[in-house]
Amino acid sequence: MSVFISYRRNDFNIALSIHLRLKAAGIDTYVDLLDSESQSTDDITSVITKNISSSTHLIAVLSSQTALSWWVPFEIGEATILGRRIASYNTGVSNPPEYLSKWPQMNSMSHIDYFINEYNIDRRNSLLESSTVSRESRSTTDTFSKSFSVIQANADRFHTSLKNKLSRNFQ
Repeated sequence: MSVFISYRRNDFNIALSIHLRLKAAGIDTYVDLLDSESQSTDDITSVITKNISSSTHLIAVLSSQTALSWWVPFEIGEATILGRRIASYNTGVSNPPEYLSKWPQMNSMSHIDYFINEYNIDRRNSLLESSTVSRESRSTTDTFSKSFSVIQANADRFHTSLKNKLSRNFQ
């Protein structure tokens, strides 16, 4: 399980702070400027898609500069299609796009701590549920269908729980 951090280049320092906080908590992350492959290819779309596919979570850094980016909405869309857990980290955008209200919206490093807490719960639940799906599966179609249902259920639980904690400043 890893976290893809989506951001506009102007927001790299914020993305790096989030990356370092997650790394300190033992969570693997993907940040494109820290990846040599993304710096040495003409096909950045494939690299981004591959890394979102191999991640389980996405944090999108939102700033006044994000509106000028095509990549952040693209990455959120990819993560949505794949059933990933999505949260945004708002650095002062007063009115983020309405579609982002579907997912948790963080705005401080203490909110990243809530994310870490939910990530760890999610990791434990995913391990338990994936072993259950493996034992119960009878065919490839059955396996895929159950696996996707588990992924979506885990994502929905993650989003709901993190939103609830953020809304009441979980202690």
